Order: sequence, then structure tokens, then C-alpha cells
Amino acid sequence: MQILDKSSESQSKVIRYAFFDGDNIGNAIKNLLNSGRVKEAIHLSESIKLAIFKIEIFVESTSGAELIFSGGDDILIKYNYMKNEYIFLEKILSIFNSFTGLSMSCGVGDSANQALLNLMKIKNKDKGGILMTSKRLEIEDNLMPTKLYIFATSENPDPYINVIAHCAANYRDLNHVTLIGIMEDRGKRLSETDKLKNISKKISDLLDALSEGKYSKKIDDPQTLLDIDMEPADRQRYMALKGLTLETKVLDYQFLDREISNLIYSSNPFEYIFDVTAFAKGYLVDVYTILRFKNISSIHSLEIFKEPNFDEKDLIHNLIYRKTYAFTCLAETLHTRSKIVVNESSIVSESEFNRLQSYCQMLENERNNLEHKTSNNFAKFWSLAYGFILVCLFLFSFWIVNQKGGWDWLEPTIYIVTFLWYLFNFVLQVISTGKFPSFNPRDLFLSLRDWKKKKLEQARSTNIRK
Repeated sequence: MQILDKSSESQSKVIRYAFFDGDNIGNAIKNLLNSGRVKEAIHLSESIKLAIFKIEIFVESTSGAELIFSGGDDILIKYNYMKNEYIFLEKILSIFNSFTGLSMSCGVGDSANQALLNLMKIKNKDKGGILMTSKRLEIEDNLMPTKLYIFATSENPDPYINVIAHCAANYRDLNHVTLIGIMEDRGKRLSETDKLKNISKKISDLLDALSEGKYSKKIDDPQTLLDIDMEPADRQRYMALKGLTLETKVLDYQFLDREISNLIYSSNPFEYIFDVTAFAKGYLVDVYTILRFKNISSIHSLEIFKEPNFDEKDLIHNLIYRKTYAFTCLAETLHTRSKIVVNESSIVSESEFNRLQSYCQMLENERNNLEHKTSNNFAKFWSLAYGFILVCLFLFSFWIVNQKGGWDWLEPTIYIVTFLWYLFNFVLQVISTGKFPSFNPRDLFLSLRDWKKKKLEQARSTNIRK
């Protein structure tokens, strides 16, 4: 999951609001019902309810966090961000994913309205992420770089230049382009690397030629640079592309999921675009599935609507966006925008789900019984100890009374000690705001039991957060 951190360290406010919402939940249930898988739809609905319940427990047991409301798969909380940072928000997303196999997005802001707006932004941009804002949001948005990852198979540089030129014009601060190749045979890593470097060189050479108003064509056998009709602005556009950083990277097919994760997960925030325009179709399904499972939808392909000329007329300076070409998002088509990809390992059968739920409930009941028994034993022990002390004081008083002049000494002493004892008890309750057990013999047992139970709950909550 990518976290876009846009918070300001200089913020004076301690309280922030976080709005959570499950991703594609309605579409997932609708698709199950439309395909006749009613039991699976019911199972998913129950899983969502259980996940929300677990999140509520986690939030309520977290110091400095408060649940404002929860309904369906929506949750709004406010929390002290000085006590609870990213790990707290990530834990909530993790709980939802572990019970449902689906992702949840989160928007965070200084107000509930700002949190909701950020939630809408992150769901449209990178589902499954966390978007935080501050007063510096607009400035940081403009500074956030964009990385373009191009899966490369074809050795023709033209489609790559079209993609790079389009992204440079339509995405802010694009300064990093990576050509990606995939190898299945590890013994051929060097040859795949050389192939990517050759493609990279062809791109650079063609950019050099286009910036001078030339285009390389094959006449007979050798490559020949021919003058072409270009506007000065078009030459300048290609010249500007020469300043981009162009790298190559070979991914191991056996570990494709992990290696793609390494591309997108970074301590520094950035936007990314994945392009498959000139990519071998044999790997396309693998790459698309992995990216969609990570809730990444920025998977694109550049399509030219006219018949290809296989020359400079197919380059972007001779094309018009949305008229003669389009940069299509493959995850936002009519048949893909409402679909999700779920890892089969995260799905359990209905019977297994019910068994685990019953087992979890049994463990919770046993834990509650054990805490109740421990609290009772604690209260019983110290109540008896308190009673023993009172008996000893009574016997001591009885002995004093039988001594000569004993009553004259005991009478004022009892008054003073009793008054001081009640005063001490009163001050102790005020200072501890009623959290410390009362020493009133009538309330002592219940006070001690409740106090011990709270301590056990606090210790359990601390272990959950760890």
C-alpha cells in the first residue's frame, strides 16, 4: 500500500479526523449476486460486519482515539496524531483486509469535511491508500514527482516516445522514466538488459534527430536521417524530453509480484503511471492482475485510431489527443471499472468462517471470565487484608480502654484519626478523578474489583496496539 504523506510537522492542532471506506464493496456484492453466488455474497457481507466490529473495538481500546460513527463499511474517527501515527491508521486498514480480503481507503484532515474530501481523492487516485493534508497541501501537490514505468518488448522507439511525450505534457513533474523488461530464464538476464539498453539508445537517438527536425528511416539497409516538416515548437517539445532520466530494469518473472512492489513502495511519495503500449501480450495479464490486486488502476496503453504509416506521421506531434489517439486506462473501461481482483488465499469458506468466528467468540468469553475471576480474587484478598487491619485496630483499642486513662487518650485520638482518614480518602478520589478504589468498607470490594478489571483491559489494549 502506498501512503501519500502530506502532513505538516509544524501543525499546531493535535486532533485529526480519519474517514475510512471500503473499496468496491457494492460492486463486489452486486457481482456475486448477479452471478447467482448468494451464499458468497452473504459471507462477504458478514465478513464486512465482523471487520467493522473489530475495528470499533481496536479504536475504542486505543488511547487518544475516539469513534465518531460507523455504518456499513464507513468509519469516521478522531484521534490524537501525536500519540497515534501511520501505524495506527495502517492497522485499521489491515484489520479490514484480513477479514474481507478487500482493501479500505482513508482520508485524513483537520476536520471531518476535509477528511471526507481526501477520502474521495484517494479513492479516485489510488484505492487502498491513505491521504493526509495540511495547509501545505497545494504546495506539496505541485512538488510531488511522477514516475513513468514502461513495460518494453518492441524495439521500435516510436511508441515509447509517444507515451513519454504524452505523459510529460499531461502529468506534472515527470522526470523519471524506467523501461522494464521481464525474464523467465535467469541465465538470460544479461541479454534482456542489453535489449533494454538498445531500446533506450534508440529512443535517445530518435529524440536527438527529432529535436533537429529529422527522422530516421530505413532506405535499402542502413538507417538514414531525413529532413521532415516540423514546427519549431514540436522540435522544442522533443528537445525537452532529452532532459528526462531514462533508466532500464529487468524483473524476474518468478518474483514478479515482489519486484513490482519494490517499484511502487518508497519512503518518498510519488505518483506513478504504468504503460503497456509496446508490451508482449503474454505477460500483460500477469502484470495487470498484480497491479490491480494492489489496487493500482493507473495502467495505460496509447492507442492510435488511424491506419499506421510506420513513419514520422505516427509520432505524437502529428496526432491529436482524443481525436487521432488516446491514452487509455485499462482499469477504467466499461467492463473493468467495477471489477476487483482478490487473492484466493485471503478467501475462506463459509463453514471455515463460521468456525473461526465461533472459536474467536469462545476465546473472548474465556478471556472475560478469566479477567472477572482475577478481579474478584484481587478484590477478595485486599478486602480481607483491610478487614484484618480493622480487627487489629479494634483489639488494640480494646486493650487501650482497659488501661488506666486509656479512654481519655483514645476518645480524641479516634476522632482525629477518623477525620483524617476520611479526608485522605476524599482528596485521593479528587486527585485520581475517581479512578482509585474507595476505602469506604461498604464500597471497597466493588471498587477494587472494577479497578483491577480496568487495569487488565488497559494492559490488553496496549498489547493489541503493539
